Amino acid sequence: MFWQKYIKNIGFILILLGHYYFCGYVLSEVHEMKTYEPLVVNDCPIKNEKKVQNNLNDNKESIDKEKVKISQKVLKKDNNYLGLLDIPKINLRRSLYKIGSYQNNVDRNVEVLKGSNMPDKLNGNFILAGHNGNTKVGYFKNLHKLIIGDKVIVNYKGKVYTYEVTKIYDVPKTGTVAIRREKNKTAITLITCLGIDRQLVIIGYLK
Repeated sequence: MFWQKYIKNIGFILILLGHYYFCGYVLSEVHEMKTYEPLVVNDCPIKNEKKVQNNLNDNKESIDKEKVKISQKVLKKDNNYLGLLDIPKINLRRSLYKIGSYQNNVDRNVEVLKGSNMPDKLNGNFILAGHNGNTKVGYFKNLHKLIIGDKVIVNYKGKVYTYEVTKIYDVPKTGTVAIRREKNKTAITLITCLGIDRQLVIIGYLK
């Protein structure tokens, strides 16, 4: 019994001593942190600063030139690109492709129909068709929201053509669509399905 109490007392004293030295160590570390001042290097001059800046400018210029080269290569590869369709009212922006391109297909994209005139054709008619519905290719699903006066914009060969919606009507879905427009005006025609058995036709004239 005596030895057990003796060992317990010795252990208790050792714990107290350890705790005391540990607290002393922590307090000394805190004191050093309070008095610590980091080395200021903000005002150190950069050796050959002008040379470094010139190298940075040269690198930036070479990167910019490389970006231009890459973009030119992309444009050359994508030689079927025709232009860009933008209908702000329904937040639609889609690239258009040349007639005959595999990308110019209503099952992949907004399709430029055969018989269309390009936007730069005076008194021509640029005819586009797109799917309706909530599918990944239903790009004309919100076409029915357009009203008279809304804008349809086409970027073609670097020039912007802005059309104003003037006529909206629907026809039976028979495989053909009668386009009723003024032949002495440059127009755009947008066509999509309207329900199961009808088709929506929207005509706009170049402003």
